[in-house]
Amino acid sequence: MTSLDGIVWERVLWELSDSGVLAITLDRAERLNAVSFRTLNEVRWLVDHAGSNPDVRVVTIRGAGNRAFCSGDDMKGMEPEPGVDDFHVHRRLIRSLRALPKPVVALVNGWALGFGFELASACDFRLCADDIEVGDHRVTRSIGMIGGSSWFLPRIIGQGRALEMLMTGSHLRAQQALDWGWANRVWPVAEFHDRAAEYVEMLAGMATVAVGGYKEAMEYSMTHSLRDSLSHEYEVSTLRVKGTDDQAEGRASWLERRNPKFTGR
Repeated sequence: MTSLDGIVWERVLWELSDSGVLAITLDRAERLNAVSFRTLNEVRWLVDHAGSNPDVRVVTIRGAGNRAFCSGDDMKGMEPEPGVDDFHVHRRLIRSLRALPKPVVALVNGWALGFGFELASACDFRLCADDIEVGDHRVTRSIGMIGGSSWFLPRIIGQGRALEMLMTGSHLRAQQALDWGWANRVWPVAEFHDRAAEYVEMLAGMATVAVGGYKEAMEYSMTHSLRDSLSHEYEVSTLRVKGTDDQAEGRASWLERRNPKFTGR
């Protein structure tokens, strides 16, 4: 789905800024932004739309209120679709996030637990307030993973630390999340929104196609050899980035000794 026409939004809020930031808010503060199947689908529809809309340059995901990014699945409100594998909805969202050729930023405050932790881990950047508590304790209730923790977490914090977290259900606080590399930035709660907004605007001002190419190349390199990755980098650079307006602007700004003004095209 790429068109948003006719959708009645029930579980998320969203807006697209003039600078190209598509801000998605999980709008269930009373449930600590726990997700239902409807929530997951609404987020995915927006992510898929971002991929086809050249006006979108960055996607952000946050939770409503000040207590949680996302506390995981709403165990009381997960109503499966008839004939559909329950886990399929989670997988489709995670795949859409990783396939999006644009930066995706999780703005994390408070709790990010269970699938909420997986959702944040699937994003390209995790900007955090210093009140966070994050992790996946579902193993302590004999509930399995469904959103890619076994793939994302070892790549973010390392195999040994990932095994300990996932097999014991332990959580990270802000400083440890930063030290282990799960959090890209941590700011005091009072500064979080302003500092995170500055960071996101910096990303929105970059050359969107080139940034997406770097994301794709990094993703490809995770499962391919150096030889194949070098060939893939060349393809991305020549077939997607070369000839864009932003590449021309980057070259011109270099020669003219000024800061570039990219348009995302």
